Amino acid sequence: MSNEIFQSQSLNDWLFYLEQQHPTEIELGLSRIQSVADKAKLNHLNAGKTVLVAGTNGKGTTIRFIELALIELGYSVGVFSSPHLFTYNERVRVNGELLADSDHISAFDFVELHKGNTSLTYFEFSTLAAFKLFQQHKLDFVLVEVGLGGRLDSTNILQQDISVITSIGLDHVDWLGNTLEKIAFEKAGIFKANNTAIIGEQNPPLTIEQQAANLKVKTALWSGRDFTFSSALECPKTWQFKSGQAVFEQLNSNFVPRQNIATAIQTLIELNIKLTEGLLNKVIKNFSLPGRMQILCSKPLQMVDVAHNPHAIAYLSDTLASNDAFKHINGIHAVVAMMKDKDIKETLAIMVKSVSHWHIGELEANPRAAKAESIKAVLEDLGAKNVSVYSSVESAWAQAQEEQQEEELLLGFGSFYTVCDILKNNNKEKRSL
Repeated sequence: MSNEIFQSQSLNDWLFYLEQQHPTEIELGLSRIQSVADKAKLNHLNAGKTVLVAGTNGKGTTIRFIELALIELGYSVGVFSSPHLFTYNERVRVNGELLADSDHISAFDFVELHKGNTSLTYFEFSTLAAFKLFQQHKLDFVLVEVGLGGRLDSTNILQQDISVITSIGLDHVDWLGNTLEKIAFEKAGIFKANNTAIIGEQNPPLTIEQQAANLKVKTALWSGRDFTFSSALECPKTWQFKSGQAVFEQLNSNFVPRQNIATAIQTLIELNIKLTEGLLNKVIKNFSLPGRMQILCSKPLQMVDVAHNPHAIAYLSDTLASNDAFKHINGIHAVVAMMKDKDIKETLAIMVKSVSHWHIGELEANPRAAKAESIKAVLEDLGAKNVSVYSSVESAWAQAQEEQQEEELLLGFGSFYTVCDILKNNNKEKRSL
């Protein structure tokens, strides 16, 4: 198509075009995207400093905390993250705001003009478009979330100032390997020579340290050694952060894992940002990120979380058991749908003793989704009782709402798609009131 025809397309037209351009949804490797980035001069973002964040879980919340703190201090900040819940625009934020469709269309058009005959995946194309948008805004800081793994992920063409690893868990084993050591090796592949690496994982496999040496990292800062977090002795509801550069003794709590906040704080310190306890507590108080421990209703209590692997579900389970917000709960209705390429049995086994009623929804339009009957079979094999199957996540959520008692929790989890369907239904209900 000619450039004029491309310019007349809507954002949805462009996204459909991107989906058709490569024979596979995922093809790891840097050669294709690097060649286009070189032609388009997208290797440098015209930003003051850049941060690249990898990890099994916690990437989005760690980036969000850094973003909110920087914005509060008056800096200009760009964020590239994935996947989105509702609209593609969510993948790029500038100063906390989403950009207009026309901005994305212009960036897509720029990439199309420079890619020539190179076949790019959806994620590769969108990564380059995001980089173009950041270049145009000339930001103080750019925060980029790795898509899959790290070493061979499209985002790894960046020459970032700081590399961050939030956590290591078993996920995407078909692509990254079936051991924590292999997965850690891939994620630590984002390290760059003579730069700083921050490792938030508290039990890091040795392959992270090996990669730091192989890739000639200048400084590696480790959770538990170079920075720590722990409950404050004088007030158990608060916690403290300590590193060689700063000590914050009375930080408030929210649903975000303290490990992620501590990793974000250490990253801010390495960015030479002057922090105060007051600023950090303000960010903690106001922190929000759709789909992450998101409370939809307080009476009765209803919550969604995008947790979809054993590592994330373990944190969700621990939070439900230990946080005061859930101390009055005497039963859980769970609305679940999952992808068939996830470890469904290991994931659900963590919650099976806590959940009193299971509502399994079908994600019919998603070819990656596990069938509801298959999930039901797994749950019953684990000994779960009260397992029901529905034609959609929306109908599962509606029925669970009908059955939920005042002192019970209604919880939706299992994938971004699951949470998206629940939130769409929740927003529909709000509009009808």
